[in-house]
Amino acid sequence: MTNCTRKLWVLNGSCTQLFNQINPIIQQYPGDWLAITSQVNLPEAIRNHIQPSQSKSLLGQEFKHAIFDATESFNLEAFAMLVGTLVKGSVLILFLPIDFSHWIDQDSLRWNESTTPIAVPNFVCHLQQTLSEFATEKPTMFTPLNDTQSDLTQQQSVLTQLLQSNSHLNLVIAKRGRGKSALAGLFTHHHDCWVTAPNKNALTTFYRFAKSSSLFYAPDQLIAMNDYAFPQWLIIDEAAMIPLPMLEQLMQIALAKQTKILLTTTVEGYEGTGQGFLLKLLDKHIVKRFYLSSPIRWQENDQLEQLCDKLLLNGIIDEDIKSRTNEHTISYSLTERDDIDTLKSVYYLLKIAHYQTTLVDLRRLFDAENLLVWQAKRADQLIAAAITIDEGGLSEELIDAVWKGLRRPKGNLVAQSLVAHAGDKLAAKLKSVRINRIAVIEPYRRQQIAKQLVAQIYQQAKKQNNDFVSVSFAYNDANYQFWRICGFTLVHIASHKQASSGSYSMIMIKPISKQGHELTQRLAQNLMRNGYWLNGIIDLPISQLVSVDEQQALTPQDYQDLQGFCNYHRPFEASYPSLCRLLKDNENNSKMPMPLLAALLQNKNSERSLIKQYQLTGRNELQLAIKQEVKRWLKNYQTVCQID
Repeated sequence: MTNCTRKLWVLNGSCTQLFNQINPIIQQYPGDWLAITSQVNLPEAIRNHIQPSQSKSLLGQEFKHAIFDATESFNLEAFAMLVGTLVKGSVLILFLPIDFSHWIDQDSLRWNESTTPIAVPNFVCHLQQTLSEFATEKPTMFTPLNDTQSDLTQQQSVLTQLLQSNSHLNLVIAKRGRGKSALAGLFTHHHDCWVTAPNKNALTTFYRFAKSSSLFYAPDQLIAMNDYAFPQWLIIDEAAMIPLPMLEQLMQIALAKQTKILLTTTVEGYEGTGQGFLLKLLDKHIVKRFYLSSPIRWQENDQLEQLCDKLLLNGIIDEDIKSRTNEHTISYSLTERDDIDTLKSVYYLLKIAHYQTTLVDLRRLFDAENLLVWQAKRADQLIAAAITIDEGGLSEELIDAVWKGLRRPKGNLVAQSLVAHAGDKLAAKLKSVRINRIAVIEPYRRQQIAKQLVAQIYQQAKKQNNDFVSVSFAYNDANYQFWRICGFTLVHIASHKQASSGSYSMIMIKPISKQGHELTQRLAQNLMRNGYWLNGIIDLPISQLVSVDEQQALTPQDYQDLQGFCNYHRPFEASYPSLCRLLKDNENNSKMPMPLLAALLQNKNSERSLIKQYQLTGRNELQLAIKQEVKRWLKNYQTVCQID
């Protein structure tokens, strides 16, 4: 069996040269030879190839032998997904550039806040260390595709336990390749089941083992079928990849119908939501948990899995972490950007403390520009960390384009949001520091450590002559209260819930300079005015968050927002409060006919019914028609002003 371990074979060179080099090998040794590459002109032997961005389509499938082309770009999630599909005896050929010393990674365009790709020295160092332990020169032989037998003893044992479970909520947790989907498929032969998953294509393995009559429904389909009778069991495969609010709603519906649930999930890997799945959702329920540790897609102690785990920093901190409140003082410091060991420790800490930490975060942590990493230690133990990103200082021309809705370049998340949604251009002109992540390990929470870390970040930002410190987060009361206690002021609330968290996004800032104070005051006052209208469309206790301003007369800022809405591309959501004030003013004074705007705002009419009623082609035509109504009103207003 030893020759069935999967292997990695590394080749250095140009993409074209390397594909030509392995062409005879592909023709000589049978296999799928799936290639993940950004190249399009490939040798005839490469019949099966996809772009790195399409790698999610591989979920639930199995392949023998593959090629991963990283000569120009190293997409870590795509690499992880590919490794998880390869069966025992497979060889993964990794293409790397000839010279790493001046290598520019095109993948950095996805996670670094810049329009040009950058060098990634920390990731290269980590990759080379990992490869030196595991990579093969050239496999001595490509094993024939005949050893397909797997030891299913553990899977059968867990299935027996599962069939005896009386719990309404059952969870099978395992790393990739452990047969979770196969187990769920076998389960359907014993009970009447429906199955759901992030996408049906990921259920290839499930259906190989399942009863053929097992019906599949997409998660949103099932939620829409609330009035239907559900079967005895609902199987949710790859549960951690379904957005948390959708998953929670799905579970509530099933449990209310007395339908038992079997969830299967991976909590390590590329999806990044596995920890949140355990931390945020399942803590609210009584769950019976089952674990699979024996691989069936490959053999125990597989070389490629070990390499992948090390490269992806799978696993969590092993040391026994205990709170030692009085033994040592806590030291707070900035991490050197080339201190790879500490950066790895910070990533581990974020994984166990934060609900959504992905491989993109790992790449960003290693090498992103404009990024600082803060750490808090007690003795030599890392107990807390924070990541900050420099923002602002944008040109007048770019800020104007962002305000008009014409451009939304990478980076400057808070600065651009305050321009695009809160309508204040100064937010992107001033220099600021955004706190991107902050986390404290469990035994040290509620000891003011995060608050002290924020204070250190604020003092550093002050030294660097920044105008304010900002944070954007998914609202819950604990988060909001923490930032308020740290001295931050709420300045913006998004009008829609985030798909990933199911919560409204908020922006809070803490001013430093005189201009920072003026900006904070102006944004906070604007939010108080807008809160009057947001109360009706947002499922949040607005009046507990801001002192709602009852004075709703139109202001110069409103006229500016309305001009931006009807003459440029400022979104309807960002213009909503100003449009509400316009309608109110029009009813009291101008009395101009504005039927579409009135129907949409006053009667809470859905866009769909309005489109049907007015025989419009769709949302774009409805928006254009409303813009025309606003334009006529503004033209009339300007005429009245000139007469006055």
